[in-house]
Amino acid sequence: MCIIDDTLAAIQAKITAEAHELQEVRRLLGELRGKAGRDGLDIGSQKELIIGIHLLAFIRRLAGGEYLPDISEEMFQEISPASAALSKELLSLCELPPGRELDRAEVFYLAVHFEAVRQQT
Repeated sequence: MCIIDDTLAAIQAKITAEAHELQEVRRLLGELRGKAGRDGLDIGSQKELIIGIHLLAFIRRLAGGEYLPDISEEMFQEISPASAALSKELLSLCELPPGRELDRAEVFYLAVHFEAVRQQT
């Protein structure tokens, strides 16, 4: 498993990010490592990079008041309940702006990354 600093450097090589955004991504990736280990997921460096970029985009959507398009409930049948739960647990660690709830689309799209890891093992 790579060092989170390596993942953050790889993110910065692809996308310009503010220090506070990277700090939040670092925190979330640290939390993910513990939660993934608990769930028996081995998230390699490439997947961690992809997830880190996804988390950065999520943080920016929160800050900008943006939402992903809603998804149908049937889409959740394509992922395991464990991947959905891990996604929701991780995203719930972010402070949401007043009046905003964690939406299903955010949970689903991050869960897709976890499901891909599950399929590889």
